[in-house]
Amino acid sequence: MQRHDIDIELVIEDDVEAVFDAWINPEQLTRWLAPEAKIEPAEGGAYELYWEPERPEVNSTRGCRITEIVPNRELSFSWRGPEEYAEIMKDRTAVFLRFERCEGGTRLRLVHTGWGSSPEWQEAREWQSEAWREAIDQLKDMLENTDKFLENISLN
Repeated sequence: MQRHDIDIELVIEDDVEAVFDAWINPEQLTRWLAPEAKIEPAEGGAYELYWEPERPEVNSTRGCRITEIVPNRELSFSWRGPEEYAEIMKDRTAVFLRFERCEGGTRLRLVHTGWGSSPEWQEAREWQSEAWREAIDQLKDMLENTDKFLENISLN
């Protein structure tokens, strides 16, 4: 891991299959990350998320591709930053995800790499780091609370 990498690790109280699916299934992604998603779950396939679907050229990962996929274990894809950092980031960074069964659920590790060291890069990295933390919190909340809610429904 390089000094500039964003590195987030946490345990999500759900099985590996559900956590992995939340990253590759467009119906799941649109529940916690972006309003629209185009995912082709194969190496070289699209990994495109759209925060403004009516303007797909901005605030999206349009053109990003899956670089590695090992079902329920690993997922990697290229990444574009938001419009305000589009010029510096383009698709020069990449996200690596590892999914591991553990006591209590799934250990998820996200490493976002490829960052430069200039002040502009540092600003983009800080923005993206905060965005990932918020997104991961939403993912955790969606998976853990949806399952708990469904378990508590009584069919009397």
